[in-house]
Amino acid sequence: MNFSMFMSKQTTVGFLSLDILVSENLKFPSEVTKYPVEDGTEEISDHITQGNEELTISGRVSSSQVLSFDFGRCVTKLVDAVDQLRSMHKARQPIKVVTGLGSYEEMAFTSLSVTRSNGGDGGNWLDINADLRKIKKVAVKETALPEDKVSSDDSAKGRAGTSSAKSGSSGNSQTPPKKVDGPTQALGYGTLGVPRPAAPLIPHVGP
Repeated sequence: MNFSMFMSKQTTVGFLSLDILVSENLKFPSEVTKYPVEDGTEEISDHITQGNEELTISGRVSSSQVLSFDFGRCVTKLVDAVDQLRSMHKARQPIKVVTGLGSYEEMAFTSLSVTRSNGGDGGNWLDINADLRKIKKVAVKETALPEDKVSSDDSAKGRAGTSSAKSGSSGNSQTPPKKVDGPTQALGYGTLGVPRPAAPLIPHVGP
């Protein structure tokens, strides 16, 4: 396999350096509305949501300190590479990835795998496959309200829940009831000064 085109620049995933970059795949996902959009009245861009960049890296780490089999085998380098990947995965922090195409800031692992095969390489290589997604960051800004807006809000707050009208008397009022002249009765006629009607006259019929 010819790796010359990937070896012009050292590839790093976080603080791990890859000896060989096998493949690099960059995606720019977007979500497009599935509903009809009225022609000529709306911005098409309002119906397309830009997704986070996704990067897939496949690379190899050799057991040799220098990329040549003449320098012998060093398993410690492979162990250190696995430890570095494990530390980055455990930290759950965004990392920087540098390849021949450029630098990728604020990347986070979505998948990470390490494979060591005892085939033709004799276990002298680690195959590393990493899927990463870019984290979007936004800054929160504080804006001062205009003075007229602040004064109108304060005056509205002062008027809320208040009334200048006096409430009517309740059953607990200290004002004594008015006195009603004339005989009264608790029930029936005569209450509150209403006179009792006179008894009807019955004519006497003689023998």
